[in-house]
Amino acid sequence: MKKYLTLKNIVYRSEQVLIVVAHLILLKWIFYCLYEGGTMEVSKLMLHFTGMAIFGAVLIRGTAYLVQRRYMKENNLTHIPK
Repeated sequence: MKKYLTLKNIVYRSEQVLIVVAHLILLKWIFYCLYEGGTMEVSKLMLHFTGMAIFGAVLIRGTAYLVQRRYMKENNLTHIPK
């Protein structure tokens, strides 16, 4: 049976946990805005949606950076080949 958590991959697994937690926080925020959106002022609701868009963009870009960094480290590359 394969072990999913070893000393060798503990940093990788912790990155995965942080990514999942960040996605769950964003999902909770989306549900909150959809549930409470009818009672909020439009300006407040727009600020929430702007914040969610920024948080989502940072989350996507940060995840891509982590995956690219791991790929380059595992393949001993200094830049991504075209």
